[in-house]
Amino acid sequence: MSSNESASRHTGAIRFKRLQLGVVALGILVILAFAGSSAYDAWRAYHHTQVATEREIGNVAQAFAEQTAWTWQAVDLLLRDTARWYGNDSRKIAPERLNDVLATRTAGVRQVRLITIVDAQGMQRHRSRGSSPPNLDVSDRSYFIAQRDGTATGLFMSEPLVSRSENRPGVILSRRLDDDQGKFAGVITAIVDLDDLKQFYGAVNLGMGSAIHLLRQDGTLLLRNPQAPAAVGQKFPALTVPPNAPQARVVSPIDGKRDFIAVARVRDTPLVLAVTREEAVALRPWRDEAARLAARTLIITLLGLLTIAALLHQLRRVQSSERALRESEERYALAMEGANEGHWDWDILTDRLFLSPKMKMLTGLSEDSVITTCTAWLSEIVIHPDDVPRRDAALREHFEGRTPRYECEYRVRHHDGTWCWLLARGRYQRDTAGRPYRFVGSAIEITAHKQAQMDKEHLEAQLRQSQKMEAIGTLAGGIAHDFNNILGAILGYGELAHQHSAQGTALRRYLDNVMHAAERAKALVDRILGFSRSGLGERVQMNVQAVIEETLELLTASLPAGVSLEKRLEAGDAAVIGDPTHLHQVAMNLCTNALHAMKDGGVLSVVLERVELSERRPLSRGTLSAGPYVRLIVSDTGTGIPFPVLERMFDPFFTTKGVGEGTGLGLSLVHGIVTELGGAIDVSTRAGQGSRFEIWLPVAGETGIPFAAPVHELPRGSGEAVMIVDDERPLVALAEEMLAELGYEPVGFDSSSAALEAFRAEPQRFDLVLTDEAMPDLIGTELASEIRRLRPTVPIILMSGHGGPQLAKRAAAIGVNEVLHKPLQRRDLAESLARVLAGFH
Repeated sequence: MSSNESASRHTGAIRFKRLQLGVVALGILVILAFAGSSAYDAWRAYHHTQVATEREIGNVAQAFAEQTAWTWQAVDLLLRDTARWYGNDSRKIAPERLNDVLATRTAGVRQVRLITIVDAQGMQRHRSRGSSPPNLDVSDRSYFIAQRDGTATGLFMSEPLVSRSENRPGVILSRRLDDDQGKFAGVITAIVDLDDLKQFYGAVNLGMGSAIHLLRQDGTLLLRNPQAPAAVGQKFPALTVPPNAPQARVVSPIDGKRDFIAVARVRDTPLVLAVTREEAVALRPWRDEAARLAARTLIITLLGLLTIAALLHQLRRVQSSERALRESEERYALAMEGANEGHWDWDILTDRLFLSPKMKMLTGLSEDSVITTCTAWLSEIVIHPDDVPRRDAALREHFEGRTPRYECEYRVRHHDGTWCWLLARGRYQRDTAGRPYRFVGSAIEITAHKQAQMDKEHLEAQLRQSQKMEAIGTLAGGIAHDFNNILGAILGYGELAHQHSAQGTALRRYLDNVMHAAERAKALVDRILGFSRSGLGERVQMNVQAVIEETLELLTASLPAGVSLEKRLEAGDAAVIGDPTHLHQVAMNLCTNALHAMKDGGVLSVVLERVELSERRPLSRGTLSAGPYVRLIVSDTGTGIPFPVLERMFDPFFTTKGVGEGTGLGLSLVHGIVTELGGAIDVSTRAGQGSRFEIWLPVAGETGIPFAAPVHELPRGSGEAVMIVDDERPLVALAEEMLAELGYEPVGFDSSSAALEAFRAEPQRFDLVLTDEAMPDLIGTELASEIRRLRPTVPIILMSGHGGPQLAKRAAAIGVNEVLHKPLQRRDLAESLARVLAGFH
């Protein structure tokens, strides 16, 4: 495309765009001006209606409050004058005439039905009409209590009540009577008829939807016009407090309607007068006027929009006829180039952008989304922060002419939150001056390719990790085997020395310490062998919940102060194939690590439950297939695990504890055992909030809780001849001594070849063969195989300090009766020999 054609195209586009914007802007301004005028008229009418209503009911409320004040002022004046007369002049009049004098004083005030005088004990002594009922006690009335206790200052008004003497509704106004010393001498009361007040307010008609309320300051309703008998005597505090301006409205607690309200205090009384008018009634004229304005505005607006739409439609037809052929040719070429890929076309000078539907989908937008400018497109899409610098650098280098084309891989987030990898390629088109004026290109999704690449890298990392763990495990197992031979002599001779030492002596104390240290060394070797996965653990169907419960019972007794244990075990009789001791080690190691993370106290939570997976699930350590699982969750509220530690915590001998506090084998042992059981591990942690370990193990049926077997005395032999074969002479001597004490006749050999020659010479001499596996000449399984050829029925027991499932299978194939795990102790040896020999008797 030449520079003249480009300039002509851009000039025409700008001209049409300006014309369209001018038509739209002018039409919108006219519509907005008319709509604004109508809205202002409606607002002014609304404001006028609101102000007029508030002013009207406010004036009414003030007028009635003032009139009511005069009425109650006359009653209060009567009470004051009567109280003064009673205190000063009543003694000059005979008691039987006091009621007549009170009646004379009351006659001038029509609202007062009755005046009474009550003494300090609450007994009514005098009244203006009739005679007081004998022993009429009003000491429980609120007005008497208020005046007696001094909580009322001056005039006190009671709640609406029915007089006991005449059984008529009324309101009692009272004042306190004091004697010459200023002490409480009684109460003078005036009963005002509510019926008279109802007639007074009932004569006023404020129009439909209006009401007058007379209330006490605490909101107790005395009367209402129009009448509401069910509401009289109830409290409505909302009607005593005027609402904040400018609304002056409240939802009536009596009828539930929204009302305009005006509240006026009745002067010198504890009364409030409220006048209300329903909002719907007050605003009805305004609503009618607003509806007329809205209809007129809507009609004018629709006509204006139709006019604008017609003009725009005509302008688009003119513009489309100019560019239809050119754009169709360009988009056809781009579509052919992009094929099934998304593509774009950006006019740099006008910022006009074309996106194919596929391109919109690739960048996280819907196919029907309207994007016309590059600015709008960039504001809609979200590029991964890690990829933004690389993408910007690729664009800048191509824009500046340093690269022949634009090519970049980056991630875009879709609406469901997933990140999609894109490979974008494009090229700038430049005019004769070398300035870019157009940018076209295409993009293709490469998420699957990237995921395959990452999966490959992850599998390679897992393979390297597995090889490293296997190498370390082999090394650890070899060290444990050699150490087992040394430890066997220490434990065996220590046990013999301990048996022959006297209790309470220094020697017994020294031997106790030696045995304790040897047991710790034996536990360490067991952990190393467990890590190397070459231990001789039995694989049986075990009840998982029983093992976890036993572990938690042991753990509860040693919980540090400030740490609480929360457990929820709901696995039932779910069974797993494996060694119960190994599962015990898994639970104990996880709980111990959790306790170490809560040095300042916290909560240790242990959950055991059954979970059914319907699909494959990847975890942080392993992947689970679909099926039934039992899940052990151990969580704490400790310090959490830092990211560097999280990456290496399952490595053997890696520990964050101080010297002497940890071996670094705990989690590596957990990982090895869980892997051997066919399970997986998931770990989550938050700094300062704690960690959560999930152990998933496949369920292998159901089994009940096992019963503990009672401990019996060591079984003894009956002089049976036992061949002992081990290349470590101290271990041979130790075994001979232990077997001799157990009642056997031991014959030891420190060479497997010599032992085989001795057996060939006298095959019937020996009742049982006890041989080590790892020996320089013939290994134990080879020796057992040769002996089986010479005498197929002789019992054979194999010893090993570094064995595993493969050794157990090989020994069983040869015909070995049992495999013992070094270092041996007297009970292990005695029970094994007794079991094997019992099977041949």
